[in-house]
Amino acid sequence: MRNSDDVRVLVPVAVLEGQVIPDQLTRLLSGTTVVILAYHEIPEQTAPEQAREQFEPKAREELDELVSVFEAAGATVETRLVFTHDADQTMERIATEADCDAVLLSNPAPIIDRVIVPIKEDINLETITKVAAAVGRHEDIELTLFHAAEEDAAVSDGEDLLSEVANELAALGVCREHISRVVVVAQNPLQALIEAADDHDVVVMGEEKPTLRGRLFGETSDRVAEQTVGPVLVVRRPLDTESDDSDELDASGDPGDNADPA
Repeated sequence: MRNSDDVRVLVPVAVLEGQVIPDQLTRLLSGTTVVILAYHEIPEQTAPEQAREQFEPKAREELDELVSVFEAAGATVETRLVFTHDADQTMERIATEADCDAVLLSNPAPIIDRVIVPIKEDINLETITKVAAAVGRHEDIELTLFHAAEEDAAVSDGEDLLSEVANELAALGVCREHISRVVVVAQNPLQALIEAADDHDVVVMGEEKPTLRGRLFGETSDRVAEQTVGPVLVVRRPLDTESDDSDELDASGDPGDNADPA
């Protein structure tokens, strides 16, 4: 049975495109189980078997180097190596199969000492808090709990919510002196978060339910990653069903199967 303290983070890496995980981000995730998804997206007309034969040796070499870096930082590492026609679908499938709590949207991170955690409401709060604690237990990390209230009358409720989260973080080993709480009144919560994230290095935020607006304009987490330019850890919401991605091939040569479970 999985340890309740274990935090599992999916780290997708476009393994043959020179994508680099910053050293500071590697250190931040050192207290988690890192599931490295080394993927290579291939053209629709290319068969996954053909891509595996052509690219697997180089991809595996790059993957092994990533593993050594994370293990040197102290992280527990699992790996998947996948050749796919649809990277997004593959990420969702592997995140579900590997029981990941969060997915990393990687951006440059030369320095990481301030992490902002937007708390919208009491949904999936336990997992968000657990992930925030996993990165916030580093002695040089400052955590900012952030809540955007719709009106002045809701500020008190927001403060109570952040107080509960702060208490839970302290119980999970985060130094209380390193936790600050910010409640603002905003008609546009997303813009308020982006502005608040300007002087922070990483955002830890919950995944929202799919909406029409999300399909048209992009999911909130993606927009935050684009506009803040820093890494975002997206805490996954519970899923009712697993996605089915058969149009890919992992390094074992079997469509839809895991590769290299550590």
